[in-house]
Amino acid sequence: MRKLTIITGLLLVASTARAQNIRQAIEAYNEDRYTDAAYLFYDVAQNTDDPDDRVKAEYYLGHALYKADYLLPAFQYYGEVFDQGEEHPYFLRATEGLLRVAEDLKDDILVPEIISRGYTTAFAQLEAEDLNAINYMVGLLENRKRNFAEAVAFLEAVTDRSSPYWLKAQYLLAIIAVKTATDRGAEDYGEAIDYFTSIQDTLAGSLDKEAAETDPDYEDKKKLLRLATLGKARAFYSQADFEKSVASYENVPRFSEDWYDAMYESGWAYFQNAQFGRALGMVHSVHSPYFDSRFRPESFVLKSTTYFQMCHFDRVRKTLDVFFAIHEPMSDQLKNYREAGLSDADYVDLVVDGREAFPEQVRLRVVGNRKFQRYLGQLNKADAELERARSEFPDGNFKGQLIALLEDLEAQWTGLVGRLAQDLIVRQQAALEDFLNQARIIQFETSDAERKMLEAGKDITKGPRAKGPRPFVPNAKYQYWAFNGEYWIDELGYYSHSIKDECIPEVFE
Repeated sequence: MRKLTIITGLLLVASTARAQNIRQAIEAYNEDRYTDAAYLFYDVAQNTDDPDDRVKAEYYLGHALYKADYLLPAFQYYGEVFDQGEEHPYFLRATEGLLRVAEDLKDDILVPEIISRGYTTAFAQLEAEDLNAINYMVGLLENRKRNFAEAVAFLEAVTDRSSPYWLKAQYLLAIIAVKTATDRGAEDYGEAIDYFTSIQDTLAGSLDKEAAETDPDYEDKKKLLRLATLGKARAFYSQADFEKSVASYENVPRFSEDWYDAMYESGWAYFQNAQFGRALGMVHSVHSPYFDSRFRPESFVLKSTTYFQMCHFDRVRKTLDVFFAIHEPMSDQLKNYREAGLSDADYVDLVVDGREAFPEQVRLRVVGNRKFQRYLGQLNKADAELERARSEFPDGNFKGQLIALLEDLEAQWTGLVGRLAQDLIVRQQAALEDFLNQARIIQFETSDAERKMLEAGKDITKGPRAKGPRPFVPNAKYQYWAFNGEYWIDELGYYSHSIKDECIPEVFE
């Protein structure tokens, strides 16, 4: 551990009160008594007339708090040094401190904003990994602002392939390539696919059992690999390469947190590729009890659309009846909560704790949002640090300022988490309304199709259908088992329906 040393000039005036205070602060820091050191450095920073002692105390106040695991106050005091610019002797060390705080908090909001605001060529003096982190953070912010050219410039500056920021930068470059291709209405998403493939190739073979025990970034890398695989599947879908899209979706690991999305999205790819039995099989999987907690209205739209495509109008109606029975009351519940005038704190409690009259599927969807989890983590950290500060520091100005700071941060994060929760709920309600409207259109189209059949003298009643042919079995690795009403978890994702085209050419030309 790097220890503080008392400079020669300080020893010459050790008899003064100011020298005594800085000496005590340094001793406490070197003895790992970081809360005591923070208190003492604060006193020096507030009261000393010695400019050298002041700048040292300003920095080490933040650093002692960081060492004591008061990350949010550390961010504040590091930030105060950073905001003074390169003129402050501890500017670059405060920059390093901010980067450590961001890493420990998994923060991609607070620290990137302050770093971007104070970006300077002096950063070139930092270690290469810190410079990688800074370029990634600024690129991340520019991407959020849709300043894609600036974002790409910063992200491409992360060139060290051994850095964890290189993989993150590559993923953001892939996302930017998707966005720009979509904005242009392009038919080719090759640039994005190349980025996703590069991530897969880099991580392939490196996520074995040994890495799980020795690599601290193992879980983050697994998540990034899943996201790259999912992103690649979506890029293939966007350029209408549905066969490759399905192949990529199938590479998303089973039972991972992204497996559900991969299955129901691949259902649309199968539908677009006219593999209607496989599309229905994917719906069959996501409608299993294993996924009952999922918000899954779109799967009913896919199912009814597939049946409509094959003119199974009775099955369309049965599917829509179930869909409306579940989701129209859910829509009403969401509207009631939106109109209730809840505060930000109420929204936090609603999502974290749940309410009997609030749809659990929607709540879990919000809780599972990665951004919401990061925000909530910051709020929980502010709560925990506030509780500690009330008991660990002696009464006085420093404790009062620290508690006021943490209470302010707690209020800010409550607002951020609450507003994000509300925004995510609004999005889910908007999506649900869209699916309800799509279902109503399918319902109307079904009625119109049945009218055409009646006018053509055709029977629209459906009796028992003959058993369909056995679905295609790809190879000897697969065994065929008819579904008997019981779901088995190892069969999820492998279902395929036998479905016959019942459209009558002379009616639906």
